[in-house]
Amino acid sequence: MTTQESSDSAPPLAQLRVSRLQFEHQHGTLAIGVAQPRISWIIETEHQGWIQTAYEIEAHNPDGSLYASSGQVQSDQSLLLPWPFAPLQSRQRLHIRVRVWGQEQASDWSQAYPLEAGLLAASDWSAHMITPDWDEDLSQPQPGPLLRTSFTIRPGVSQARLYISAFGVYQALLNGEVIGDHVLDPGWTSYHHRLRYQAFDVTSLLHEGPNTLGAMLGDGWYRGRLGFGGGRRNQYGERLGLLAQLEISYADGSVERVASDTNWRAASGPITASDLYDGEHYDARLERDGWATAEYDDSHWKPVRPLAYDLTKLVAPLGPPVRRIEEIAPVAITRSPAGRTIIDFGQNVVGWLRLSVQGRAGQTITLRHAEVLEHGELATRPLRHAAATDRYTLRGGGVETW
Repeated sequence: MTTQESSDSAPPLAQLRVSRLQFEHQHGTLAIGVAQPRISWIIETEHQGWIQTAYEIEAHNPDGSLYASSGQVQSDQSLLLPWPFAPLQSRQRLHIRVRVWGQEQASDWSQAYPLEAGLLAASDWSAHMITPDWDEDLSQPQPGPLLRTSFTIRPGVSQARLYISAFGVYQALLNGEVIGDHVLDPGWTSYHHRLRYQAFDVTSLLHEGPNTLGAMLGDGWYRGRLGFGGGRRNQYGERLGLLAQLEISYADGSVERVASDTNWRAASGPITASDLYDGEHYDARLERDGWATAEYDDSHWKPVRPLAYDLTKLVAPLGPPVRRIEEIAPVAITRSPAGRTIIDFGQNVVGWLRLSVQGRAGQTITLRHAEVLEHGELATRPLRHAAATDRYTLRGGGVETW
């Protein structure tokens, strides 16, 4: 390894550009889960046969000052190169940029890509896994619980991060706003060996004064019906749980934490059953309007209790989350021979239907999903034991969208 000052560098090549920096297998990331992430980049050039001969990686602090430089490294490699600096500390933030040399020419610096370490040690967590303090019939699908806590924010917030995971799947809300654009977090994993957690920048969702953090849980892969031949329930555990740690940093350097503990409250919600194979049952009459806002009165909600969990098994994701990526309109709506409405999207879709309907309270709309037709009817035979059925029960009183 040799170091070469910028003033001694060859002039930049206009058609040479470094782009798409990745850390491990992720682009600019909020909570990288390793202390020494490998670095990759793409070289864009119009020059045929161009070969990289050297590179330099710089890391800058959030204030723009130089943290460290690799110096000029003689190498033609640009994929999963070793981290050239001191190991990251939990929550450490840097901006990384790269430039390369080749054919006696140098590229300009790439744009600076943000990198922020996650919680790298179990001791970074003050949160506890919690579950509603009520009994359940574990032989049947159970309602999806809602959990919430309230707290007060003082002036001068500089940033806020939410680190969160669950037994089951979760959707988190802050002051009534859904956090992030992920679905089915934390995903499917071998829960006895590891559990992924996610990190979100929630600075913009906080406001001075009372705030509320909430989450709804579903069975997911953790305890939903899973496996061949009809499968079985509770493959990995019997109780849904939430692990959440909100870290609020202030301009004066102080940090406050709002962590899942026995001060949280729980109640059932409008999702009366949810299963990856069998579908969701949603009763809009059971909605709790404003349940994730500070104005909501949760005095009638139930307490929660802690669940034992080894926090050393928490890991940050190694890949991207599941997201909604597009909306698809039906290509045809017809009647089957039996009089059922058939909605054809023209392709095999992994996603959800959005339904707008008006009717009386208690009326239920049933939606069945399948991939093909058989004799003009929905072909549910290939689904074997999967019900693949959603049911929406109306609240009444106007147009409802689900």
